Amino acid sequence: MVHFDIFHENSDVRGNKGGTTGQGYVRPAAVAGAFYPADRTRLKQLINTQLDYGRSLLKQLEPQLPAGVPKAVIVPHAGYVYSGTTAALAYALLERGRGTVKRAVIVGPTHRVPVRGVACSHAVAFETPLGAVPVDVDAERKASSVLIVNDPTHAQEHAVEVQVPFLQTVFGPDLTIVPLNAGDASPEEVGDVLRALWGGPETVIIISSDLSHYHPEAYARQLDDETIGNIAHSRMPIHPRRACGAYPINGLLDVLVHGLKSAQCETIRETSNEEGEACRTFAAEQFDLRLLGRSTSGDDGVVSLAGKPRSDMNDPDEPVVGYASFAMWQNTNTGIGDETARNTGIATPEDRGGVLLNLARAAIRQHLGIDNEPGNTPDAIIEQNPWLDEPGASFVTLTEHDQLRGCIGTLKTYRSLGKDVSDHAVDAAAHDPRFLPVSPEEYPLLEVEVSVLGKPMPMPVRSRAALEQALQPGKDGLILTDQHGRSATFLPQVWEQLPAPHDFVSHLLAKAGIQASLDWNNGEIECERYEVTAYAEH
Repeated sequence: MVHFDIFHENSDVRGNKGGTTGQGYVRPAAVAGAFYPADRTRLKQLINTQLDYGRSLLKQLEPQLPAGVPKAVIVPHAGYVYSGTTAALAYALLERGRGTVKRAVIVGPTHRVPVRGVACSHAVAFETPLGAVPVDVDAERKASSVLIVNDPTHAQEHAVEVQVPFLQTVFGPDLTIVPLNAGDASPEEVGDVLRALWGGPETVIIISSDLSHYHPEAYARQLDDETIGNIAHSRMPIHPRRACGAYPINGLLDVLVHGLKSAQCETIRETSNEEGEACRTFAAEQFDLRLLGRSTSGDDGVVSLAGKPRSDMNDPDEPVVGYASFAMWQNTNTGIGDETARNTGIATPEDRGGVLLNLARAAIRQHLGIDNEPGNTPDAIIEQNPWLDEPGASFVTLTEHDQLRGCIGTLKTYRSLGKDVSDHAVDAAAHDPRFLPVSPEEYPLLEVEVSVLGKPMPMPVRSRAALEQALQPGKDGLILTDQHGRSATFLPQVWEQLPAPHDFVSHLLAKAGIQASLDWNNGEIECERYEVTAYAEH
């Protein structure tokens, strides 16, 4: 490990064209003219064209995405003509942070000079045709316990460099960067570097990675879609044969799974008791990772959005490189205590329950044409409670004389909690295909329950027996999905009717259209668990 006092002893502020000016070493652009245009005007034109394309795609995707600036993105690093549009989709999303984001921590792999660990360089700036971007040397110094210093691995490496012109364009001249190359390192080691540099809203994390390399496109898409699914479900480690930036990706997933190591959760990996489990749950609920889009080098810059089919292949046998872009949001309100909530004007859980139930009823009344009191319409309730603008996923359940009358919801967060609850309340009353729509005359007979869902987390079980043993009755919501895409979920409340894990799983399989008696031993059924905070009328 190179000590930072020695490493930055003669650092000034990097000069121009890779020289030194008495201010320190400026790392010159190594791949300008190869991976992207060396001419400043042509480079700006290309980036702006690709960002316009990304913005147009984002308009289709944004209704399903959380609000706010992503804390981290995963973007490809090939030549701009191949992967630039895929990267631009994520960078168009990061434009939300212009004026707020001042630092980008960029972590890429090592294609040319291998290292053990995560390496910064002596450079005080990185040069591109758009100008020199200062390196946040103070941040590197503060993270010196988890970094090494290695100039050769940065000298010709393109994975970090190709991100810098996009960042300069999106965030403007006040940006600083922390350029890092991750070589052979464990997910925890890379994760510890990210935790050390995490910062607040002024900092974004850029993970630079392509996917599979030089397989026939038909096969490459299959491999890449599997890798994309593993990343989206935090199944690590990702193997370097599946993503050249596997080490940086695994570091980000380590943060997603194990959290930011708050003072209360320092021993999270070593703890197996209830307190440790609470820490792990807290960590999982801190983040929301979403696929944005995917493509290959054979797609001529056409990006297929998340949830949409891939574009037609030009040549299924053409060897290609795969690309994908992801964004991850941080839930900055997770873990706020009741006292802190009162002091900051954020509703306590008890307050929130009353507001959510009132919102659901107001939405149903409005749908049925029953007059709401002034100031008690859905829009007014949302306006009066700013926390309802936070992203959230919910289910609304209606009962009548203790019998189910409607239940509609979503497992994935893609819009504000207020909008999600009010729309699902109407859907439960009018659009549950199992029941006739609720009539105005029935409204007084309804009882309402609102369930706010935590983030679904993969269960590392490969057999039915292991699943049934791992389930926590009364606590776990469960999602089962088979290899044909058939899927269904039970909320934790269903345990009241089906308290035995075997019966719970059997009925859920049947709900998904799968044989209730199905047994499996090789991971044929994907299992995810989640928890809910349920608010019911009494």
